[in-house]
Amino acid sequence: MPGNAVSQSSSTPLIVNGVLGESVTLHPKFPAKETVEAITWLYNGKSITFIKASGTGSPLIQVTDPKRRERMNFTQSYSLQLSNLTMADTGSYGAQITTETSTFLSTYILKIFRQLRNMQVTNDTQLSENRTCKIHLTCSVENPNDIVSLRWQVSENTSVCEPNLTIFWTPENSSEQSYTCIAENPVSNLSFSVSAQRLCEGVKINKLPDTRWIMIVVPVICIVIIVSFLIWRKRRGSLHLSTQQTQGPEFTRNVEYSSVSPENTVYAWVTHPNKDMEIPRRMKNDDSVTIYSTVNHSKESKPIYPRATALDNVM
Repeated sequence: MPGNAVSQSSSTPLIVNGVLGESVTLHPKFPAKETVEAITWLYNGKSITFIKASGTGSPLIQVTDPKRRERMNFTQSYSLQLSNLTMADTGSYGAQITTETSTFLSTYILKIFRQLRNMQVTNDTQLSENRTCKIHLTCSVENPNDIVSLRWQVSENTSVCEPNLTIFWTPENSSEQSYTCIAENPVSNLSFSVSAQRLCEGVKINKLPDTRWIMIVVPVICIVIIVSFLIWRKRRGSLHLSTQQTQGPEFTRNVEYSSVSPENTVYAWVTHPNKDMEIPRRMKNDDSVTIYSTVNHSKESKPIYPRATALDNVM
């Protein structure tokens, strides 16, 4: 890049933008029909070079600023070329032109900028309960001091002049929209675009709650609980029935007979069997019950069966 060529003949300073590390050329505009005798280049009001004009031979150049000696060059038209620009070169420059009759002054304001580079866009994407994708975008470049303008281009007619942008995107109500970060300064510009739809696609997989496992696991748990309850009730009923069958009737009557008195009275003991044993055992004297039964005989002599008579009374 050879630099900028500038001419100025009025008292209003002309803004000149230079690129760090490159060069710039300042071209003075000479008055018409005037013969130039000398030119003095100034930096912030101080002389840096004096040029004695010559109509036939080479001009006489005297550098008065040794710090810029190696970086200053002059053309045949007495233009100033300043190479390998540094940030210290920023400032006010002037070309004081002397003619036979008058003096003219051309003034410049030189600004030095770096080329913008290494643009980065970071995002923080979240999903709300209503499935709205919230995206917070941040745009930056390597050296923020070199930025003159940093903005987000939302649409053709809408822009946000700040590095941060928050947007809300829903798949039902939003189309595929791109958002472009634009960084500019007088000597360069950068841009970077992002898609809201693509940013939200990755988050849907990671952050949206997956309810499919609930639809599968919950019915299975309910079935297991119901089946376990039915098995428990069945086992409990079977155990109760088995206990009743083992115990049998509460009272199984066993009658033992002792004797028959001459008066036809039958004496018998009724004993209660042990509930935990299958074979009845004889009860103690205090647990026995004595049954008295009287047998009436007819005139005919019939055999007496005390055991049967006793059973009939007991039943």
